Amino acid sequence: MVMAKLCAVLLLLLVGLLAAGPAVRAQTNDGRPADLAATETSPNDDAIPSFEMLMSASDEELLAELERRKAELARRTSGGGSNASLPDPEALDLEELVEIPPAVDQGDEDCLPIDDTPFQEPVTDFVRVYDGQFVTVSNDSGTAVCEPFFLAGWNSWDVTRVPRIQSYRSMNGQAALTQQLQTASQSGLNVMRAWAHTIDPSYPVMKSPGWYDEEGLKALDFLLSEANKYGIRVILSFVDNWKYPGGVDQMLDWSETAPEREIPVPASLLGGGDYNQDNLEQEVKNYIVERHSLFYTDEGARKIYRDYVSTLVNRTNVYNGKVYRDDPTILAWNLINEPRCETWLIPDCNDKLQSWIESESAFVKELDPNHMVTVGEEGFWAGDSPNEYANPTWWAKAMGQDFRRNHLPESIDFATIHIWPDTWGRPEDSFQKSWILAHIREAEEELGKPLLLEEFGKSIRGSTDVEQRNQVYSLAHELVEDSASKNRALKGSLFWNWETDLIRSPGSYEINAWDSTFELVKGHASRLREIRENKCAFRCEF
Repeated sequence: MVMAKLCAVLLLLLVGLLAAGPAVRAQTNDGRPADLAATETSPNDDAIPSFEMLMSASDEELLAELERRKAELARRTSGGGSNASLPDPEALDLEELVEIPPAVDQGDEDCLPIDDTPFQEPVTDFVRVYDGQFVTVSNDSGTAVCEPFFLAGWNSWDVTRVPRIQSYRSMNGQAALTQQLQTASQSGLNVMRAWAHTIDPSYPVMKSPGWYDEEGLKALDFLLSEANKYGIRVILSFVDNWKYPGGVDQMLDWSETAPEREIPVPASLLGGGDYNQDNLEQEVKNYIVERHSLFYTDEGARKIYRDYVSTLVNRTNVYNGKVYRDDPTILAWNLINEPRCETWLIPDCNDKLQSWIESESAFVKELDPNHMVTVGEEGFWAGDSPNEYANPTWWAKAMGQDFRRNHLPESIDFATIHIWPDTWGRPEDSFQKSWILAHIREAEEELGKPLLLEEFGKSIRGSTDVEQRNQVYSLAHELVEDSASKNRALKGSLFWNWETDLIRSPGSYEINAWDSTFELVKGHASRLREIRENKCAFRCEF
């Protein structure tokens, strides 16, 4: 009897694995670093119950479940399921990008010489969007002059706490950050993306609603002041979807209008882990997802979020006296890092997220008209989008995002995408290329806005994985350079990630300045600079 039940269990698991396809691989091959793990796994993974759950089921339950799985597998393989809408990436149309003639070319009398000031010079001009491209705008002669701007940079998400580290290995935090910025500038990099808060509860920026840690704000001041000196612009994200400190769930728990929490915050979240529903009972999973979604509609959470935005935008930097809203060192604001409002449980969650994007981007723009604003999302398509087939996994359509709709508001200046070959279980080059090209086309044809590959990377577990990581970087660089040279929408990329030497266990995505991968980054930055130098500056109006 035990053997018969074991065979039934194994058969069920096999059928479940076949039916789930890439989604299961995305979970079992979760390649994010240990301190950023399980962020894109399926939110509704009860389709594949654990071995223990199946062994505890009755014979009748096993037989019923087996028949249900067989029917589901037949439906999907016959073309009726969500996987049927995902074509083989090798069969996708991957034609090369065709050059779009520039508005001003080298033969025009309106073509002005590009300023060849080295990146190491302090930041003086704002970056804006003009005619679908990023430009720096100078107005020294009374006439606005625009120059193309391409982004070559990195994510250093946990950098905000670094200036507060007093001493470690004979180097304090401020010296370590300055050293990193110097290396970046000398390597031709020009943009860093970071959180405008910390993910370490020992180094908070906001201690509680309306109560800020001045030392945390000074750390942000130092980051912006030093970045300016070395010609590095910074993208700052106001809130994070995943971590509890400085994140969505913390703001919601602080809210006076949100329901009292019925289930304690998972210990993994309090300990620095990510928001996820892995290995949870369905009732608990549903509660976490439902509560998480309240962030986008709860007025108390909105008030806390807006107070944080207002505090930063209106802050005066103690190191250089600049008000943040007037500081060109800030390239743009992310409303949130990788938002989630999950439609598999809350059907109208995509509308809630969209309404939040529209209202909060307008709020930021009202306070700070000088800086660009974007969402900060991966770029998934909703189930009713014609591009849904291009999503990396079957669950992506249920995360509440919709690339076109989310980036369509006038208060959103440019579009972003992220790409995670390991986490999504999509390591093939053809997927990486098709994901990027599909977004380039939609950014041009539907949005008329520039596109940024805001996060990309490759996890490595040993030296033998470095070559695979280099291939991921090389392909991303090639697509960015091809797009930039042909005046297409993709204008740059930010790799994940590079932290200062003071951040312990930065994760398996971390690259260092002495890595062969970093040499690829430097070469890419140099080629983007050459592409820029072959473009024209031109008179523009704002």
